[in-house]
Amino acid sequence: MSKASLFINILLFCTVAVSPAYSRNITLNCQTRNAATGEAIMTPTRVDPAKTAVIIIDMWNSHWCMTASERVSAMVPRMNSVLSAARELGMQIVWNPSDVVTAYSGYPQYERAVAVELRQTPQIREDLSAKFTAPYGKCMCGPGIHCHGNYGWDAMHPDLKIDDNDLISSSTDEIFSLLSERGVTGVIYMGVHTNMCVFGKPGAMSSMWKAGFNCMLARDLNDAYTAYEPDRGYTPDTGTTEIDENLQKAGIPNVNMGDDLRAAGLWKSDTPVDYVRFVPWGKPERPYFIEQTARVTLTAPWLDGAEIRYTTDGSSPTVKSALYTAPLEIQETTDLRAAAFRNGKQVSLPSMSHYVKMPLQTPPMPDVYLENLDYIVNAYLKSVPSCLWYPQKQKSFEGKPLRVRGTTYAHGMGFRAPSSVQYAVKPEYKRFVARAGVDENMLEQNNARAIGIHSSVVFRVYIDGVKMAESPVMRLSQEPWRFDVTIPEGSRFVNISCMDAGSRNMLDYGNWVDAGFVIN
Repeated sequence: MSKASLFINILLFCTVAVSPAYSRNITLNCQTRNAATGEAIMTPTRVDPAKTAVIIIDMWNSHWCMTASERVSAMVPRMNSVLSAARELGMQIVWNPSDVVTAYSGYPQYERAVAVELRQTPQIREDLSAKFTAPYGKCMCGPGIHCHGNYGWDAMHPDLKIDDNDLISSSTDEIFSLLSERGVTGVIYMGVHTNMCVFGKPGAMSSMWKAGFNCMLARDLNDAYTAYEPDRGYTPDTGTTEIDENLQKAGIPNVNMGDDLRAAGLWKSDTPVDYVRFVPWGKPERPYFIEQTARVTLTAPWLDGAEIRYTTDGSSPTVKSALYTAPLEIQETTDLRAAAFRNGKQVSLPSMSHYVKMPLQTPPMPDVYLENLDYIVNAYLKSVPSCLWYPQKQKSFEGKPLRVRGTTYAHGMGFRAPSSVQYAVKPEYKRFVARAGVDENMLEQNNARAIGIHSSVVFRVYIDGVKMAESPVMRLSQEPWRFDVTIPEGSRFVNISCMDAGSRNMLDYGNWVDAGFVIN
């Protein structure tokens, strides 16, 4: 297809009024860009909801990058509100969770989709020519301790509202057949990650574009996989805007669904639906670890004219809290909270991020390794040994190598939470030292697909029944926590434990590595 024909096709989608038979047509403001100059072109569009579908890509309940995962969560309230209005208009909603689609087996929305009479997806157009220019790195948390990759998600975000009349599918032919059967000619895309999944997954934008559908992108409800480079002020919001503009230049109209629905009187609630966004972004159940300092940027991209207020003492922000004007330097364990205000009124949902300062020094290697010592068994458990998950020496609980964050260790103990063991303290023992983290052998199972989300443990050290040290919640592939605990003179026992973090999941495997006692 020539560029001229492509432009005419876009204009037909963006300017031609549809049949007046549908009384609830809506005007969407389609934004494209001149491919040569980058100049924005805004074209009001009358869209027939009966011929329009919304396809949501992925929106998983987790991601191996914690900042990416929290950015998904940040879109959920706005997405729920927009989709509610879209359903009221008569648009067909199709959830496309790709990797985890079979998690919805048995759901009526999925079973209706797989029952469709399949038609082979045609190629009406040439490939969509989109050049993505945004940088991306190991993860979206930026400089510091980066997240390691895995495919641990096992469902869509639990707060998403899936209606009885929605559909769930991830097959290109299936989605083509469903849309064709319903007379759909236009598709509005939402979800993550724009430059990868929204663009290239089966049933996503590139495939439906080639099949002849007129595709739009909701620019207020998509997120690209990009980078955080605080030294030059480049954030994931910057990257998403850049990717959106790349698609506009390629001929994909962008629309702000929230603004257009409000303008049409279809979204009247003043209840906030947007969060202040953090980067990097951790939570108590999955903290962001700080070695020296973290430079944290706060943004509120869909709250024009609002000011961001924040606190670092755990209290809720008010209009009198500190005003955010530049990235924050976080150097200690901190609960950072933020909210956006306009004219003295809070216009965002309350947001928080959790940062944990790691012990600076890597502990020394022990003089006496735990695996060379006998631990004390509880008197009752001597007669009923099945009541305790005994740790394994020099191997994981499953009998595999001790692996934590890409490193295999020769020394240590493999636990399943919750469990603990006790050691008698000899007079020469001066310190207990170790590192501890979630066992990583599950990565061998299809890169932890659908299971990596579940492991979460807390490591503790007790001396004579007094808790002396504790890790934060540890997740798969996080930097191992560092323990260097002085043993008070006259101490009798040291207990080390691997506790679950609240889920009591059977995948809560934790490894104490390079663990033992320092004599001098």
